[in-house]
Amino acid sequence: MTVTKVTVSLDPPVAERARRDVAEGKAKSLSAWLNEAGRARVEGQDLAQVLAELFDETGGPLTEQELAQARKRLALAERH
Repeated sequence: MTVTKVTVSLDPPVAERARRDVAEGKAKSLSAWLNEAGRARVEGQDLAQVLAELFDETGGPLTEQELAQARKRLALAERH
């Protein structure tokens, strides 16, 4: 896998949490922790787009069936 190196600045509480998670084995490295956080944000934005498309398709409030479909997609996105 190809990676791109960047320099980042983090607020102290974020940096502390990242370091703690790495120390506790919740992430392999600070880079892995940041990459996962970035991936979650991208997937969250993608989910927001899916929900917006569902809303546009129906032209009104989401039905229970549409909410169930959105929850299913969210659950799948959270697993990755």
